[in-house]
Amino acid sequence: MNTPLRALAAAACLLLLSACATAPGGQGAQPGGEAVLEVVASTSVYADVARAVGGSDVHVGALVDKTSQDPHSYEATARDKLAVSKADVVIANGGGYDPFMDALAQGLSLPDGAMIHAVDFQAGHGEAAGAAAPTAQDHAGHDHAQGNEHVWFDVHTVGALARGLAAEYSKLLPGKSARFTAAADAFDKRIDALAGRIDTLRATAQGKKFAMTEPLGFYLLTEAGMVDGTPAGVSAAMEAGEDVPPLLLRQLAQGLESHEFAVLALNTQTSGPQTEKVAALATAAGVPVLDLTETLPDGLNYITWMESNVQQLEVALGR
Repeated sequence: MNTPLRALAAAACLLLLSACATAPGGQGAQPGGEAVLEVVASTSVYADVARAVGGSDVHVGALVDKTSQDPHSYEATARDKLAVSKADVVIANGGGYDPFMDALAQGLSLPDGAMIHAVDFQAGHGEAAGAAAPTAQDHAGHDHAQGNEHVWFDVHTVGALARGLAAEYSKLLPGKSARFTAAADAFDKRIDALAGRIDTLRATAQGKKFAMTEPLGFYLLTEAGMVDGTPAGVSAAMEAGEDVPPLLLRQLAQGLESHEFAVLALNTQTSGPQTEKVAALATAAGVPVLDLTETLPDGLNYITWMESNVQQLEVALGR
C-alpha cells in the first residue's frame, strides 16, 4: 500500500475507534467497555463534587478551572458549546452566577433532568438554623447578601447536590446506583464533619460582625453565627467592578479601625485596587483577613479546600 493510502486507512481506523468509544446519548466507555457518563460543570468546584460521586464512571470537565479566571465575566466558546451538547449531565450554579451555562444549553436537546442548578439544592438562606435572630438594628444599613448566589460556601447545599447527582447518575446508569449512592453517602459524612466543625465555632463567633469585599463567604460566616456588618452597597459595587462611593469606603475603614468587625472576608480571585486598599486597612488595624477564592486552588478538592477556609476562620477567631 502506498504512503497516501496507508495514511487514509490509518485515519479511517482512528475515526472508527472514536465512533465506537462514544455510546448514544453522549455516554463514553471505559477501556473494559462499560459506559461512562459525560459531565460538564461551570466551575472546578462542581466538577470536583461530580467526580467525588461518580468516580471512574464519569468523565468530568470544568469550564472555569483556574483561580486566575473570574467566573462572573467568563465568556463561553464554541468548544464549550460542543462539550455541553455531548454531555449527559450539566452542572451550573444558577442564581445569576454563571448565566453562560444556560446560554450554552439553549437550543440543545438535552435529556430531561440533565441540567442541574446547585441553587435548587439550597434548603434555606441567610443566617443558619439555630443562630440568634438578628435585630432590626443589625439589619439596618447592611447588605446581608440578599439573593447571594455563592451557595457552594454553604456546605449543606453541596451535600444535597452530591445526593442529587447520585440520583441523576443512577437514572442514567441504574446498574451502578449502589456505587453512586455509597459515594454520595461518604461525601456527605465529610460534609457533616465540616458542618460540625463550623458549628463548634459558634461559642466564639456568635454575634460577632464581619465585613466582606464581596458576598463570597457569607454562608460560611453566618453558619458560624457571625453577623454581616458590611455597609450597604460596598459588596455589590466591588463584585460588579464598580467604584465604591468614598463615604461607604470611609464607613468600612472606620469599622475596621474601631474593631467593629472581627474579620474581613476578601475575594482574592477578583481583587482590585479598592479591595487591596481595604485589605491593607484591615491588616494595619490588626483585623484578620480571610483570603477566599471562588474556584478550587491547585491541589485541593472541595472538602480539603473548605477545611482550609474553616481553619482560616478558626485562627482568625483565636480557636
